[in-house]
Amino acid sequence: MPILKVISGHGGTGGIRNYLEKGGRALGRDFLNLPFEEWTVEDRGGKALDVEWDAEMDATRRAYGTDEPWRGMRARTFKHFVISPDPDDSIDMPELRELSQAWAKKHFGNHEIAIVYHDDNEGRIPHAHIVVNNVDLVTERRLHTDHPEDLNRDLQDMARKRGLTGLSNVMPKRGERDHGEAHPRSRQAVYFGRAERELMREGSYSWVGDIRARVALAKNTSRSEADFMEALGRLGIEVSDNSRSARRDDWIFALADQPTRRVSGERLGYTFGKQMLKSRFERQVSYQPEPRTGREIRHRAVEAVELNDLQDLSRLSAVLETCAKFDVRYLEDFDRRLATLARRGHEGTEGFRRLTEARAYVTDNGLMTRRDRCDPAEPVSTRRRGNQGNAQQRQRTQEAERVRYRERGER
Repeated sequence: MPILKVISGHGGTGGIRNYLEKGGRALGRDFLNLPFEEWTVEDRGGKALDVEWDAEMDATRRAYGTDEPWRGMRARTFKHFVISPDPDDSIDMPELRELSQAWAKKHFGNHEIAIVYHDDNEGRIPHAHIVVNNVDLVTERRLHTDHPEDLNRDLQDMARKRGLTGLSNVMPKRGERDHGEAHPRSRQAVYFGRAERELMREGSYSWVGDIRARVALAKNTSRSEADFMEALGRLGIEVSDNSRSARRDDWIFALADQPTRRVSGERLGYTFGKQMLKSRFERQVSYQPEPRTGREIRHRAVEAVELNDLQDLSRLSAVLETCAKFDVRYLEDFDRRLATLARRGHEGTEGFRRLTEARAYVTDNGLMTRRDRCDPAEPVSTRRRGNQGNAQQRQRTQEAERVRYRERGER
């Protein structure tokens, strides 16, 4: 589960900025309403942003008068939140950044926000420091949270929706289950049982691993539950609901040619459970490969199943999971992610190795195209309309220029 720590600040924000940024320790910085109403992002080694956020926050409070004491008490000038992810989640910077921005904007979207990321702890686990100024720029009121415990509850919910571990926010009565259901057996995104780990160490075949690889391929190349079920069928996986008396509502996945080899989704890992998969397909932000890449991956996966090539199937599944983790849809995305890690001196990390191997695999097998190549599946009429729209825009721009030119001549 992610841990949320809350610290109240008094006085200027120069001290907290110096603490967060001294010695170049910041992995990156994000800003909202300083001054732009959309997130402005800076990464270590990238182009530096000229944002004196401490001075901006102090000036804003002076302008709105929220530096003054309140009812005889010293003013609380800012809030400092720390989001520390669960080490078992193995969260990376893009995932932490997306979660931190979403949480901060949801609760403090009308305030000036600075987020500074560190990994200066044991295990080099990235975590986020979120500094929120005390002025609501819309209502001009001071920052106040009626129910501060709701901030942590919401963070846990948001973490679980992203496949991370999170505390349950429902407290069942003794002897009762949460809304009629028990907790999942594991919050691990991918779960390996003892028997499967032994087979992996021996290099032996694991039918559970076989099913997991096929399900992972299906979920990462599907845009809806219907697509998912169709993909599973092509990959030789049968799906059924588990027993109504089971601890939790879940799907059972089985090998079509060996139906006695069956396993529930959450036994494969929390992100393979029915509830998480349904939530994934309902969210528009879920990772999807570029359409041509998706077709090529499915074709190769079906071939691997027909040839009983579990090694290639497992490798293909791992490559796709890497693409999903780093949001890679085109070959250029590999280059950008690797360049970012190299600038940070992370060439020796597991993420860098996975990206390098995934790029080599998709390149060698022709599975991924470059962004500047038009998708052959895109209807010609759509491309033509786009070109016509561009031509019309150019024509309107040229006409406006001619009008301005005539007006200048008349003056």
